[in-house]
Amino acid sequence: MVQTAAANKEDVQLIPAISDASDTGREPKSFAFEWIPGEEADRRKQMVDLAKDQLRNYIEARAKNSIATNQPRSTSAKKLVTPKPPVPELENMQMVAYDLWGTNQPVLVLSAQAHSTPNATSTQAGSDLLYSIVLVAYPDIYHNLHKMYVGITDNFHLDVTPRLELIDAVDVDGDGRGELLFRETSDQGSGWVVYRAGADKLVKAFDSLNPE
Repeated sequence: MVQTAAANKEDVQLIPAISDASDTGREPKSFAFEWIPGEEADRRKQMVDLAKDQLRNYIEARAKNSIATNQPRSTSAKKLVTPKPPVPELENMQMVAYDLWGTNQPVLVLSAQAHSTPNATSTQAGSDLLYSIVLVAYPDIYHNLHKMYVGITDNFHLDVTPRLELIDAVDVDGDGRGELLFRETSDQGSGWVVYRAGADKLVKAFDSLNPE
């Protein structure tokens, strides 16, 4: 008798497939951006600095909300002084550059995680916070970054902001331009979301967890 072991959930890999039945002759196209030597390091530093600023703002906002919630009513009229929490170091950081518009204009996607132990004022005291950030931006002709999207969440707020994991750039509508495909994880489960890159922001084109 042959026994077949059940596959572990961690061994299962989900791979989305996007196809256009009306387009059978077009060759596969890569949207990967080709860097000029020495340019990538400068853009990476800019993205890291901006990501840390955005993460700091998120953590400080959560800390203020936590203190305001736990503050006794008798002292509500007093000015609340919120100590600035330290910003944790980015972990598992990745940055990818795409030429989504076919104009040799890079769109940068940085994703990272960060751990932090809550302080006594946190509603999740005693638990480790796992922050997740996805930052999308592009540099202009003066090399200044223009933020198109920032999504920051933690393991206690997936109902507010899902955690995104970049899959790749794909042409979902066959117009020759690339869209960004992410895997999203929320309190509803896991799914797929597609964003189009506009002139100044990302526009959601598809969301399997919240179809319109």
